[in-house]
Formats: sequence, C-alpha cells, structure tokens
Amino acid sequence: MESIALLFHPLWEAYAEFLTVPDPRFICTLPGFPRKLMSSLAGGLARLTIPKPLRRPLWKSIGKRLGVDPKTLPEDLRTFSTFLDLFTRPLPKGCRPIPETPGWLSPSDGILVERVALCSEGTFLMKGTPYSVSEMLPGVDFSKLQGYQALQIYLAPRDYHRYHAPCDLRIESAVTCPGDLLPVDPSLVRRRMRVLSKNRRILLHCRDSEDQWIGLLFVGALNVGQMRFCFDKTLGLSPLAPGSRTYHPAHTLSAGDELGRFEFGSTVVVFAPPHLKCQLNLGDSCLARSTLLMAKE
Repeated sequence: MESIALLFHPLWEAYAEFLTVPDPRFICTLPGFPRKLMSSLAGGLARLTIPKPLRRPLWKSIGKRLGVDPKTLPEDLRTFSTFLDLFTRPLPKGCRPIPETPGWLSPSDGILVERVALCSEGTFLMKGTPYSVSEMLPGVDFSKLQGYQALQIYLAPRDYHRYHAPCDLRIESAVTCPGDLLPVDPSLVRRRMRVLSKNRRILLHCRDSEDQWIGLLFVGALNVGQMRFCFDKTLGLSPLAPGSRTYHPAHTLSAGDELGRFEFGSTVVVFAPPHLKCQLNLGDSCLARSTLLMAKE
C-alpha cells in the first residue's frame, strides 16, 4: 500500500491545487451576484450608530481581529460612533511625518501588488491582465507618456483608508466612470474579471511641480461604493455618472496633504513619470505619506 501511495504522490502534488476547497468569497465574483445591492446594504450597516458603552470593546475586538495598526488609532475609541467612522478615521496628530528625503510618497496604505511600464503601443499588463491607455486613461495623449510606469496598491480592510497627495501637485480635472463592484482582493481577482476597467473608478489628471502629468486612479470594489475627495465634496457620490469635470483654477496640494478616503478597502493606481524609481518590491507593505518613489541616479 505504501508503495502505491509513493507511486501516485507526484500526480497528487500536480493536481492538489485544483482539489482545494475554494474561497467562499469567490461567489461574489460570479455573474448575476447582486454586488451593488450587497454593497449598499453593507454601507447602511456601517453607518448604524453604536451605543457609546459598546464602542471601546467592539472596536478593539474588530481592530485586533483585522490586524489594524494601533498607531493609526486614537486613545479614545469611543469617538467613533459608527463602523464607517472607524474605517475612515484620520491619522492621529503627529503620526506619519513627511520624510526629509526628497521623493514621491505612497498615496495610501496597502500592498504593492503590481509595478509595470507602459508599452510603446499604449498597453500594459496589470496582474497578467492587458489594459490600454485609451480605456484606463481617457483624455490622455499616449505619445506624451512614453516610459511611464503604473503602480497598483491594494488596500485591505485592516489598512488606513484615507489617501494623500504623493507629491506637490495641481489637480486639473477628474473623470468619473461608473461600473461594477467586483472584489479587488488579489486572492480573488482573475484575469477575465478585468477589475480595473470594469469597476467603478475615478481618475484624477494632475501636474507636479515640474509640470509633468500624473495620473491617480481610484477603483471601487465590493462594499466600496463611494470614494470621497476633500477638494470636491460631490466627486464620487452615488449615483456615479460617466463624465468629467475641470477645475479652474486647479486645486493645489502639497506632498502628503489629504486627498480623500475610501469607504472600506479598495485599490489605487499611480501613473508616474519615467525618471522615478520605485523603492519597494512587489508584495511589500506601503504606508501613506512614506517614500514610494525617488529620482533615478
């Protein structure tokens, strides 16, 4: 019997990955699943006010279970009246000072899941999925983006959910694209899903201090129906309609200034000029307001 087991061991190893029990969350990716309804219900529950005596033990338990960084929490958790308040909390005063070393900052907390160069024909691969500049960056002349790079940061539920300016910049316009609310968790995403082009998203067209174009793409996901922005209180509100808005004069922010927030985790894609080099490896953790890119030597 043992010899028979040894004989079939290589075959078992080859097919083991197909015999594992699938992640039950995968049902949320299937066609016909009511993702928008589920996200609306989740948003409603997240806005329910929790009695003050219950807040401290409840938020402490949730934070511990999710692995929330205690440094991003205030001393008195009772200040968060709802689940949404906890997840969209601002950084405590004095937390995450801007690095003295010059460079671009990470716009958010999360995991760096992809870093690719835009190809000469105007395409790029994100997690093995092909995208084109025309579908992802409407209004951009690709001839001016030669050598640009795209960096994707995934925010998990445990992360700090606000996003910040990666450098001194001017926000010239915003493009809104309604869409699905597929999960963006890397463990659930499949190539066929094309989440970056199918999901609800908002693209900011920006310029840095050297007048170079910068793209900041914010992508919604399951249970993340809304994205909020400090400089434009109506941008990102539901129902999201296709369109664009131009800002005259442009909104000016300094590196590290708050841009807005996700209501729960999602993903951010930064389109950066070619003279910058990423300081992280794929799979590394990112922290908002910490160094992400620096000028090449």
